[in-house]
Amino acid sequence: MYEDLVRRGPPSGQVFNSLGAVYVRLGKYSQAVAAYQQGLKIEPHSVPLLANLGLAYFKNGDFAEAAKAFTRVLPAQSADTRIRTLLALSYYGAGQYAQACVEFERLLTADPANSTFQYLLAQSYVWSGQYEKLLRAFESLLRTYPDSVAAHMLMGGAYDGLDRTDQGIQEFREAAAAAPDYPNVHFGLGYLYWRKRQYDLAEPEFKREIETGGSVARAKAYLGDIYFRRKQYEDAKALLQEGLRLDSSIRVAHLNLGIIYTEQGEYDRAVKALREAVRLDPEQADAHFRLAATYRAMGRREDEEAELREVRQLHEKTREDLLHKMSGPPPTPKIE
Repeated sequence: MYEDLVRRGPPSGQVFNSLGAVYVRLGKYSQAVAAYQQGLKIEPHSVPLLANLGLAYFKNGDFAEAAKAFTRVLPAQSADTRIRTLLALSYYGAGQYAQACVEFERLLTADPANSTFQYLLAQSYVWSGQYEKLLRAFESLLRTYPDSVAAHMLMGGAYDGLDRTDQGIQEFREAAAAAPDYPNVHFGLGYLYWRKRQYDLAEPEFKREIETGGSVARAKAYLGDIYFRRKQYEDAKALLQEGLRLDSSIRVAHLNLGIIYTEQGEYDRAVKALREAVRLDPEQADAHFRLAATYRAMGRREDEEAELREVRQLHEKTREDLLHKMSGPPPTPKIE
């Protein structure tokens, strides 16, 4: 019916708005976006059209464009919590975490007890590297919920990001004491011990994480790294391979396997593993250096020199913080 009205013309913004709504109900979000955009050519400042355009972008997973649309709506709808929530979620989904923090902070000013906003704000602090703010947020949360295991873990991760590892270890010890089977708690504690090169303390924590079924892939990979450092290469190789079968994105496992394969003369496998380590983080010099050594062993001098040039150009990269290792990429926001 609405398509007939559009064809008969002259169309109005309301007709395109209604046409877009039909497409949304049918799950045809790209067509809905096109309809709303046509309506905005006629009524460029229409708040309903802009809001619906943002919602169609959001449902289509185009969060950056959704944020742009909701930003245009907000001045006219500043008291509308739903619009601000959608804007915050759009920034979060688009990876614009600093902007997401601002919006979630505003939402929590109006609704300070909203646990969903608290969690998303904390995650946005993580991914925008605002560890001091994260720490303050969870210090406040722990005053309200002193037995919150998740809060202790996030505080531990924040301390790690601030290079206050001993305090991070204490937070994870408290979390592990309160809930010894809680997912990631033993991996987090083991990782902080590993960072301090306290491998004898890290080892049982990684083993416990594997037993409890939490972050099994990463626990196996870092346990394999400990065995690698002890030159227990066969045990290390088995664990590293098991970790990668569960999660192929663990860089330390690819790096260590590449080194082991080189030591054992399996150069083609070594190159494949080390190239994957480079792909996962091309800014770290260690994989480039090891790849150069492998190429040297293979007699591939030009490739060796190319990798050594990369090494010379790179500065030493700071270590990855615990929160990123534990949380992985943030989840995609959804609304019903």
